[in-house]
Amino acid sequence: MIKLMNKLTQKRGKGFRGQSFVELALVLPVLILILLGLVEVAFFLGRYLDALDLTREAARFASIRDPFVGTSGDTDCATQNSFDFYWDSSCIFSPPPDDPRCSGNPAWCGGMDKYLDYNPDTDDVVITVFSYREGEAVQSVEKQAQEKIVEGSDTSYYWAFSNHKTGAYVETNNWKNDCQGNTDANAKPFYTLPKVRTLTAYTPGEFPADVTPIAAPRNIGFVAVEVYVCHDQVLGLPIFTAFVPNPIKIHAYTLMPLPAAKPTPTP
Repeated sequence: MIKLMNKLTQKRGKGFRGQSFVELALVLPVLILILLGLVEVAFFLGRYLDALDLTREAARFASIRDPFVGTSGDTDCATQNSFDFYWDSSCIFSPPPDDPRCSGNPAWCGGMDKYLDYNPDTDDVVITVFSYREGEAVQSVEKQAQEKIVEGSDTSYYWAFSNHKTGAYVETNNWKNDCQGNTDANAKPFYTLPKVRTLTAYTPGEFPADVTPIAAPRNIGFVAVEVYVCHDQVLGLPIFTAFVPNPIKIHAYTLMPLPAAKPTPTP
């Protein structure tokens, strides 16, 4: 009897081992796909953080400069004695001087883009300057009349890299296109007059009863920098690209004080 039980136990053990191999064969592909998906997401998040850091650097660069002074039409990031507020701020998104990409386009060189791989032909930088006088509405500083967003009674003026990259104004507006070439005619920058007006407004109810808010400075200026970049999936597996566009658009933005944009009293 004991021998018979031992034989039955051995047979059951072999059966269980075979079942484990079948389960592993079924689960392993799913685990591999999950792992590959995590790798792809990690690369995307890394590029998004690179884009965000570059918008911050560009906004810092612009925040200590004057948007009303400069040489219009300068489209060379390397020129030392010719300055254009909008173009030179966008140059932050160009590759560093020692980058191999500079050899193909030396005028688009000298910036801080080590990893994002901004493509001047398909990607875009949008810069908007706002002025605010205490007690009055926020105003958008006009750069060029063609570049505007109308929202009801509000009109925001913006500067887009793609419209000026050749030196002559050509309304390209790459930032309105997705990475598959489709255009959204109703697209608008993240920062517009209504958005900035909301950000600068406050009511006493927002503060605790024992806190008296400090009055905002009488005049305030802001600069908004946004970047739109088409990111190619690193692995590009068909099972992912069937559901997620490849390339996929990265959009990052930063708003920063700009003292030179403060409205000044009219004599």
